[in-house]
Amino acid sequence: METISSSEVKMSKRSYPSKIQPQAVDFQFRITTAALIDILLTTAGYNADDNGFGLRNLNAMDSSWVLLRMALEMDHFPEQYETVHIETWIEEVGRASTTRNFCIRNEKHEIIGNACSIWAMIDMQTRRAQDLLSLEGIHKFASGDLGLIEKPIKLGPIGDDGIDYDGFKVKYSDIDINGHVNTVRYIEWISDCFSLETYRKKQIRRFEINFMNELLFDDFVDIIGSEIEPNDFRFEIRKDEKIACRARVVF
Repeated sequence: METISSSEVKMSKRSYPSKIQPQAVDFQFRITTAALIDILLTTAGYNADDNGFGLRNLNAMDSSWVLLRMALEMDHFPEQYETVHIETWIEEVGRASTTRNFCIRNEKHEIIGNACSIWAMIDMQTRRAQDLLSLEGIHKFASGDLGLIEKPIKLGPIGDDGIDYDGFKVKYSDIDINGHVNTVRYIEWISDCFSLETYRKKQIRRFEINFMNELLFDDFVDIIGSEIEPNDFRFEIRKDEKIACRARVVF
């Protein structure tokens, strides 16, 4: 594999500012997990555009990026009108997936959180993964710099003692440009499984999600949750008996 120069590594690691708007915060004026991850995904899009491999470039080839797994760890959730600085970079590029890391800093540029994401490129017609190395030059942006948290792992199934939350249908506002449920919507659904009292007393330390099967318009979904250890919760979002995603929330 072609090596990357130190100047190219510096260029591949970029920081993007984002101001926390009122619609992104909860009843305690802190940004929600879903809104924060939305900012991270937007930042990933900006950086992919800067590198020449953004959605518009892939869409021209009838392809798109899809998120496979993501993990977020936070020491502090920023509040309304704060400006955060999201540093992001590509750690590695394989044939089937690529790893992108994030470092979240406050207005003083102090680290308040980190995230790691794993992505694939799919053909929009067949919905199948494509060889990432077919994107000429993408490996030049793989800096090799590790993230500051544990990578998202493959989450196991929930046992028979899980709580079955109310089911619902996928609607218009849930669907993104890839024609399936938006990443942020899954996170909102899982976040809504906890009470306001939980959020008054506790803060999420780690959020982790694995995407397994698409959810489409008019699909009926169920959410199953279980506290496997104190303050360590697992979730499955299901369509019939098929698992759409698994997630972990640690307070």
